[in-house]
Amino acid sequence: MNNYKIVVGVDVSKNSFTATVLYDNKKETFEVKSDPVEFEMKIKLYLKKFKKSDMLIIMEHTGVYHLKLANYLYENGYKVAVINPFSIKKFMEAKMTRVKTDKTDSYFIAQYGRTFFDGELYKPKPDVEKEIEIKLKILEDLQHQLTKLRNQRESLSHVPIPIKKLKENLEYYYELIEKIEKNIKELEKEIKELTKKNYQEEYKLLKSIPGISDRVIGMIISVYGNFKRFKSVKDASSFIGISPGIHESGTSVKKSGSIKKMGNPYARKILYMAALSAIRFNKYCRELYERLVSKGKAKKLALVAVAHKLLRQAYGVLKNRRPFDENFCT
Repeated sequence: MNNYKIVVGVDVSKNSFTATVLYDNKKETFEVKSDPVEFEMKIKLYLKKFKKSDMLIIMEHTGVYHLKLANYLYENGYKVAVINPFSIKKFMEAKMTRVKTDKTDSYFIAQYGRTFFDGELYKPKPDVEKEIEIKLKILEDLQHQLTKLRNQRESLSHVPIPIKKLKENLEYYYELIEKIEKNIKELEKEIKELTKKNYQEEYKLLKSIPGISDRVIGMIISVYGNFKRFKSVKDASSFIGISPGIHESGTSVKKSGSIKKMGNPYARKILYMAALSAIRFNKYCRELYERLVSKGKAKKLALVAVAHKLLRQAYGVLKNRRPFDENFCT
């Protein structure tokens, strides 16, 4: 249990903030529109006999919706914590609650904060990390559009329409695809230049890992920084919701699990795609993949385990500040 006299749990959604305030054995709940200024006005009602240093405001990591409130509160001197939704989910399961509303969620977030939270307080990312993160998200959207357009072009090529009209339509797709491909290359170049310029040592260390691309390096830097705020690789994997999904004992596989789809879905996707490259170029990732597949595990599940292995390797080189060494890889 921490020493905060007031703990505020906030359930953040696109259009509203629902909060539960715990203090002096009292519980009060309020809801405001997603306006940090209006939220602060409500909070000040509970600060009449307390100081800001007595208060912890805790919320879940929501992807983007929590950022507006978390950044505003941080800039105005409040102590803020942003936690993994998976932690709250497990806490609520342990309490065996069957009610799922914004009010109950905010209450359990507050209870978790008062009972268990002892981690580092929230601090906004440096601007360069935000820029890399935004560019990576745009890159993901462009890749999605590119795949969709290629599929549409392929489908159209099989439609029995007059040749002249078909050619005109196909040329339209070719122009769009060419433009998007150009934008993707430009973005990838910008991300690489940002990481190499601002994180030279981290870039070199991560580049020493076989099978890791510049896009993966950009994701790791934008999501994790240099892993300083993570006590273990388990914390790092839980943060984005990726786990090995496989439990082994000796030479037998006891049981299989599934990926925990909590946390950052884009980071999971990038690591999963990186696993496809790692099984070709990374010795230990390839051996892990082949071992699991040979035991009858689904290829997708084996790739999740490889993605987790890559994250372990990235965590190791950045935490130890040493290049990847196959002789010490686990």
